[in-house]
Parts: sequence; C-alpha cells; structure tokens
Amino acid sequence: MQRYLSILCILGMFFVQGQAPFLEIRPYAQPDFIQYDIKNHVDHHYPTSNIIDGNFRRFDGVNLTENLMFPNCDQGSSCYDGHAGVDFYMPAGTPILAPANGYVIWSAFSPGADPCPGGISPNGDTGIIILAHPGTDHFSCYLHLEAPLNVSVGETVATGDTLGFAGNTGCAQTPHLHFEIRKDAYFFDEQESYAVDPFGWWGSDSDPIESIRGNRSEWLWKSSWVIDDNDNGFQRYYGPMWDRMEVGFGNDCWIAPPVSNISASRHYAVWVPELEQSGEYNIDVYIPSGLDAATAAVYEIYVKNESGTSEKTLVTYDQTSNTDNFSTIATLDLPSGSNCSVILRDNIGSGSVGSFVVFDAVRFTSAGTVGTDESDLVHPVESFINIRKIYPNPFNPQVTVEYEIQDSDQVSIYVRDLKGQHIKTINQLFKSKGRHRVSWRGDNDYGLKVSSGLYFLSIKAGNSIKTAKVLLLE
Repeated sequence: MQRYLSILCILGMFFVQGQAPFLEIRPYAQPDFIQYDIKNHVDHHYPTSNIIDGNFRRFDGVNLTENLMFPNCDQGSSCYDGHAGVDFYMPAGTPILAPANGYVIWSAFSPGADPCPGGISPNGDTGIIILAHPGTDHFSCYLHLEAPLNVSVGETVATGDTLGFAGNTGCAQTPHLHFEIRKDAYFFDEQESYAVDPFGWWGSDSDPIESIRGNRSEWLWKSSWVIDDNDNGFQRYYGPMWDRMEVGFGNDCWIAPPVSNISASRHYAVWVPELEQSGEYNIDVYIPSGLDAATAAVYEIYVKNESGTSEKTLVTYDQTSNTDNFSTIATLDLPSGSNCSVILRDNIGSGSVGSFVVFDAVRFTSAGTVGTDESDLVHPVESFINIRKIYPNPFNPQVTVEYEIQDSDQVSIYVRDLKGQHIKTINQLFKSKGRHRVSWRGDNDYGLKVSSGLYFLSIKAGNSIKTAKVLLLE
C-alpha cells in the first residue's frame, strides 16, 4: 500500500481542475471493422454494482426502470443497473491496450463483486489492471482479463502498450473488457463510487454521478473537427442488426433498419468533436449514395453549458439528398473543447421512406469558412442493383422477386418485419452479372410460417442494397 501511496503523491503534482480529453485510442487492438460496439453502459444514477435500485440513467439522459438487471437486460439499451463502466465484447485473447500514457498501480487477479450482478457464478478471481494517468485526476481500470497480465505495479506504460488480454474471469459469462474510469481515487468503493463515464453526460439535467462525490462525467477521448465512423470521436452502441458498408467517407459507414417508435430503438451512435474555440459552426453530415437511406433521419445535437447540462436541438434530414458529399444540417453557436455532440438513432421522423438509417462522417466547420478542401474525400464506385419485378404481391404462399446486378458479386438476401426484426436469411451466394430471381415462402429461419402482414425483402450486393415491400395474406 505504501508503494501505491508514493505513486499517488508523485501524480498529485500533476492534478488539474477539470479535465481535457486525454484518451488517445480505444483500449483494445482494433478489429477489421475498426471499433467494437458498447453493450453495457455506465449507470449514471448510481454506478456501484452492489447497489441495485431499479433506476438506470444512460449517458444521453434517458431514464429506464424496466429490464435493468444483467444478464436479462437489453444490451446496448438498458444494461445494467449499477454498472460502473462500459463493456466492449470481443474474442478471448484480444490484446488490451493502454489508451494513454500512465503508471500501473494495480495488476493482479483479485476477488470480484460479491455477489456477482444478476446472481451469476464467478469464474474465479478477476484479472484487473489499473492505470494512473499523469496530468489528470483520472484512473483507468480493466477487468475480466485472462492470464497472463502483461504489466506489473510501478511500470510506466505508453499509449498502445499491451496491458493484458481480454477474458471472462470473475463476474463474466462471455469474454469482454469492462473499461472503467475513476476520478480522484483508484479503488472500488461499494457505497460511494468514484466511477465516471468517459463518454460524458449529455442529459438536460445535471449528471447524477455528480451528486455522489462531486465528480462530473466528461468526454475524455481525443478528437478533431471532422469525425468519421471509425475515429476516436465516434462511438457505436450495440444493436442486433448493424451492417457495415464499404462506401462513404473513408470507404466505410454503418446502416441499420429504421423504427418509427423510440421505444423500439436499438441502434444509435454519438460523434463528439474537439473544437479549438467557441463560435458559430456548420454541422455537416456525409451520406453515400446507393443505400436506400431514410428520408427523415433525426439528428440530435447537444450543446453543453458551464453547469454540465445540455440543450438538445432536433434536426430531421433527408439522407437521400446531396449524397457523396458533406451537407450542412444545422448552424449553431458551439462551445470550445468537447462540449457538443451529435447522436443519431434508428428512430425516424413521420412519413420517412427508405430501408436504412446511415451512420457516416460528421464535420464541424466555422460558419465563416469558405472553399473547404475536399480533395481527400472518397467518391466510391457503386455496385448497382435493380429490382425488376415482384409477383404476386400480395402473396400466399410464395412471392418471387426478379432482380439484376451490374457486376458479379456476393449477394445476400434477407427478410425483416415492420419492427426491423430479422425474419429469414434466404441465401448468401456469389452471383454473376445479370438477372436473377429469388422466392420466399413466408417462413422464418426455422422453417415456421410467419403471420400475415407487411415485410421487407432486402437484396445486398457489394456496397448496394435494394429493398422490396411484400405483403403476406392469410
């Protein structure tokens, strides 16, 4: 303990009031698709895993009171009551990296929460590493690591150094990284948590965490004024039907089927810039063509004031307009630093058509900027699909869709219902250039007949998707 206190005294010389973003990378070796989504959130209402109070506050201010307890909560939405960190699910053995320079102040297999959340049985002791970060009053914590732990107490680590490896030790059922930030102290307090949310607080009221120890959650990730969907200033949250497309700014974007009821929303993401100075800014979005995008996507723009509360502006935008370019959706006075954000969900506005909400780059530029250089933008060549005929429609017992693809490519065909839920994958085959047909007999992946109603049959080839609406009648 004396060793830990000595380290903390040294670090105390660097502590500052407030905290500018200092986390330079995500705390794991990047997958091919750049970032893992977040399945379990910080509970801003009371982030202490041993205190379950039936109230869960998410980073965006949403308050939930049902389906809150792990493992039966909705991962990415209501998961879970009392959680003090964010959970990135990844394969066992994934290298866990230091997201910023620091000192190792804990590296051991230690007993986890008692009892485990949700009453699950622990997998032995928990592999835990904790870093202190010079120049800040924050500590980063890494839980559920498997052997071996790659660093020892007292070591100095640099951004990107391997700390250990993802596992499912302690209170875990599947491999994942529990990533937690604590402010002012590194240790776990079962009654008054030191945990804060590194993805900030964007509610219209004060961060509930602040009432515990006076600690306010701030966005802690280094960012810039243009944020692609694979950058540090972007985070995607778990949803069951994300699909990554290799088109758009930086040759990638994410899409999700739309829902018309916010209570059914399961796909959302946040973009946060790091602005050098306050002023009037254009907020621009980049949407690639050829994706059957929503005509009424709803962007939520949050602007935080000095008290830590945010004012929200809603902007409904037609994602089929001015594609393959940046388009201004709003011009607002924004504060310096990382005190504004954009959140986009799969929830669409009234009257929207289109099969997908598209999540790509967001740019923040001074409203006085003229002639922005866009020479580095990627204007992709698309693989076109044309749906030529649907018959019979309405149908019973079978509908046939004739389609044409411009180039030989891998083709995936699947069916969703009105809520965006997956019903059936019909086939995933390599198809030659030209005309093809596919039939659906109104069944799901298990061969069971589905109920009558409207369904969406989507055909994906290369970087294009086309969707046919089909009506099943009894």
